[in-house]
Amino acid sequence: MKSETWTIQQVFQDRKQYKVPFYQRAYVWTLEKQWPLLWADITDKADERLAGTTPAPHFLGAIVVEPQDKVGLRGVDTFHIIDGQQRLTTLQYVLAGIRLACRELKIADYESYLAEVLDNPNPNTMANADVEVFKIWPTFSDQKAFVAAMTADKQITLQTRYPEHFTQAGTFRRIGIYHPAALNAIWNFAEWAKTWIANNGGADAVEALVMAVLTDLKVVLIQLEKGDDAQVIFETLNGRGAELHATDLILN
Repeated sequence: MKSETWTIQQVFQDRKQYKVPFYQRAYVWTLEKQWPLLWADITDKADERLAGTTPAPHFLGAIVVEPQDKVGLRGVDTFHIIDGQQRLTTLQYVLAGIRLACRELKIADYESYLAEVLDNPNPNTMANADVEVFKIWPTFSDQKAFVAAMTADKQITLQTRYPEHFTQAGTFRRIGIYHPAALNAIWNFAEWAKTWIANNGGADAVEALVMAVLTDLKVVLIQLEKGDDAQVIFETLNGRGAELHATDLILN
């Protein structure tokens, strides 16, 4: 194995895709638990940037990936996600939400920067462009909703694709309905981003928000090498430790 500390920009730049292997669970992070905490961490860093200070890096933990052999010239570099799919997928939802927010606010200056970390370029050189254009490719049960939400060019497109999830007034239904995670995450991150941008100076604040995600958040990226057993490593990381008690978390 080899490990390096990477920014989120480094994780998602270049032509690459992180795939969730078949033996992993579906996406499970939620509005009630993880998304607001991550958004608070991001906006804390963005606030520091607006205040003129250089934020200390915010460490999101370790991501473990396994490079896949590439056959022929076509296609993007592919990595199986052994550990960290919830974080990587959520970060894609965050960036997609910020891009939608910018489009709603008619702020076009950062479109190319966001495209670089959301979309793999040159689909004509891909083996399967419908799949390989995405930086993340989820488990089978998540794929349909993931594609529908990630390819929405505007918030109204999400409303059109998921009409039963919105009221007649165009607001997001909150009671008595299950929202696909991709829709739920991207819509909420877009709404939060619009509010934060509007409250912090409009277009001038977007750079701070984007840089908070791309450069202030960091992970340790661990790449497996030939001979490493991915499934054993996955089981070791996720099933062989002792769960922390509440007192341990408080002490932490």
